[in-house]
Amino acid sequence: MGLQPGVSLVGLLLLLMGQETTQIHISPEKSTVEGQLWPELQVLKNFSFPCNPRKLGWNAPSTSVHSLRPSDIKLVAAIGNPETPLDSETVNQETPERTKNRTQQVCMGVITVLSDIIRQFNPAVLSPMCLPGKNVVPYDDTGDLRSQAEELVRSLKENPQLDFHHDWKLINVFFSNASLCYLCPSAQQKKHSSSMDKLAETLDYLHQEVPKAFVNLVDLSEVAAMSHWHQGSGLSSAPESCSCSGETSKLAKVITRWSYQVAWENLLASSRFSDQDSFAVVFQPFFFDMLPPWKEPLAQDPTILALNLWNSMMEPAGRKDEPFSATERRPMKCPSEESPYLFTYKNSNYQTRLLQPTDAREGAEVNCIDKDPSDEIPTSVHRLKPADIKVIGAMGDSLTAGNGAGSLSWNLLDVLTEYRGLSWSGGGDQNISTVTTLPNILREFNPSLKGFAVGTGKQTTSNAFFNQAVAGATSEGLVAQARMLVDLMKNDTRIHFQEDWKIITVFIGGNDLCSSCDDPARYSPQNFTENIGKALDILKAEVPRAFVNMVNALEIIKLREIYLDTRVSCPRLILRSLCPCVLKFDNNSTELAALIERNKKYQEGTQQLIESGQYDTRDDFTVVLQPFLQEVNLPRTSEGLPDRSFFAPDCFHFSSKSHAHAATALWKNMLEPVNQKTTQHDFESEIQIVCPNQNSPFLSTYKNYIKDYGTLMLCKDRTPSASTPTSVHSLRPADIQVVASLGDSLTAGNGIGSEPGNLSDVITQYRGLSYR
Repeated sequence: MGLQPGVSLVGLLLLLMGQETTQIHISPEKSTVEGQLWPELQVLKNFSFPCNPRKLGWNAPSTSVHSLRPSDIKLVAAIGNPETPLDSETVNQETPERTKNRTQQVCMGVITVLSDIIRQFNPAVLSPMCLPGKNVVPYDDTGDLRSQAEELVRSLKENPQLDFHHDWKLINVFFSNASLCYLCPSAQQKKHSSSMDKLAETLDYLHQEVPKAFVNLVDLSEVAAMSHWHQGSGLSSAPESCSCSGETSKLAKVITRWSYQVAWENLLASSRFSDQDSFAVVFQPFFFDMLPPWKEPLAQDPTILALNLWNSMMEPAGRKDEPFSATERRPMKCPSEESPYLFTYKNSNYQTRLLQPTDAREGAEVNCIDKDPSDEIPTSVHRLKPADIKVIGAMGDSLTAGNGAGSLSWNLLDVLTEYRGLSWSGGGDQNISTVTTLPNILREFNPSLKGFAVGTGKQTTSNAFFNQAVAGATSEGLVAQARMLVDLMKNDTRIHFQEDWKIITVFIGGNDLCSSCDDPARYSPQNFTENIGKALDILKAEVPRAFVNMVNALEIIKLREIYLDTRVSCPRLILRSLCPCVLKFDNNSTELAALIERNKKYQEGTQQLIESGQYDTRDDFTVVLQPFLQEVNLPRTSEGLPDRSFFAPDCFHFSSKSHAHAATALWKNMLEPVNQKTTQHDFESEIQIVCPNQNSPFLSTYKNYIKDYGTLMLCKDRTPSASTPTSVHSLRPADIQVVASLGDSLTAGNGIGSEPGNLSDVITQYRGLSYR
């Protein structure tokens, strides 16, 4: 980008941004590198700067790199080449000296912007330094980095304005692997591994030689690759492209790509580079979410690269998720008062992801006063306390099987693993302090609970226990699951099938909806409801002493939000293959409208089935609709993006975080009165476990949600006749105006409202509670 005399890069950048916070004026500066005079840069006298350094305070310089503030930086330097590649014709026409000068100017442009930004925090910052490499080949230049690093160290030591041992230095190491060999299988990565070893040696050298340094390791691989792909013919001076032998699936490339990034972050987070207070290296991975190909060649604009690099420095390590844009100037981020320092792996509390079996778990506490069971084993499901439950089971699809619940965020292939022990309705890994599931909540009331799954595996494994959900299942598969669950319960000697109270949670519908556009008749709302009814009929006929949670189908249309927002890194081809009917149609299309209507009818049909009363004909069995997923608000980050942390790596299945929220939402539904149940759970809220009402400590059913066995009037038509009937044979309930009764003490209501044990109160006639 050409500059007018007297205007610095950062001045122009901030002028274009149009932000108004603080007016800045800086004196002109000159920078000389190896005898080459960089054109005089003068910041525009009055331009807007979005950050307010005064809010951060003016403290003594930091003694640790983990509390390093921008105001502590005394010098900005760089090695490597931040330039995006030119087309082959331009490369062929340029002389080596011209190429070297252009490369030098781009490098100086980037670090001049960084230096000018830091100057707003520390006016005493020195002129930036950019060391030219001997090799003018733009890419795959890791071999030349070591010599540049040695030259940088010499220049730093000889700089009379710099106190080499006491002044803080910001060093940027630009590198790339334009061939993208790291996307190939490991056996084909010898050349790539050699380059990475050389780069690691360069970092080791800086670590050994340079005190008080914050190093940005900036990977430009995908920037180089995007331009290379766009140009078609490629760079004449670029290294031979890495062509993966054999067919490498897109899924494998996604996994390997993320593995590459994680490998760098784990290396830099290790004690090798983070075991002292005077040196740190942070990987800046903001290029990894770019989607090829670009319609236009990437612009040679150092301001964009510098601003993205600065913004990345403002984000905690391991959470630098904002994708790089070569065409968009994003607002400049500022240090916060809570975290006024540059982020390292240590002060970001970064945890090595590859060494963890799962992501952080979502634990909780059960601080309920009454955790005791009933004085006697209840004979009615309508008088059931949480501690009375002795057995738990679950039916459904992959969301209940726990697919991907414990997968690392980068490990897409691991979504095939069924983490049943983390399942919201059927898992019992560890305990409630680390893993929040319905079984773990119930174990706080009854530690002897049986039936929950642990670990991983299919429904056929022994550790699946009574979590009999089948990954990929539709409602058609519920009958087979119900029969299998009944058989397992009847034949398991660890439980008393006839006497033990059981909770069984049923959740289905996602796969039906995802396939419904391809076969609307098969996946019709009527068939969906009938399939559920057949499974519930089996449970009612075969399972004594059971409280069945029927969780309503989720509002699946909200999945489109994470799919359509390209700022969120998701494997969209995989996501679309998992649920094409939700994702492949345009907004406002008739197909999408039909899907939304079908989803609602699934929910309405299930509600009508449960509220028909056919599952409340026995005192030891009931089915209760739990509607907490009926309406879904996709959780979002503080930046307003769909929060990927709630999803497994495929952006479809639940992560352990969502499983924890679903468990607490289900538990809350189970305690809420039937006509007051929450239909929308706030996934962004803190995980909290509610306690049973002391006055009514029972799991809520259709017969106990009103005190003293009130019930829900399900009749919709309660209107009287249009005119007063003249015949008793045409009398409607609403036509009745007078009620009277005759009888004995049963009709008089003797003792109906008496407290247990209050024998003398039996003579009291509670006529207002009389059944007549």
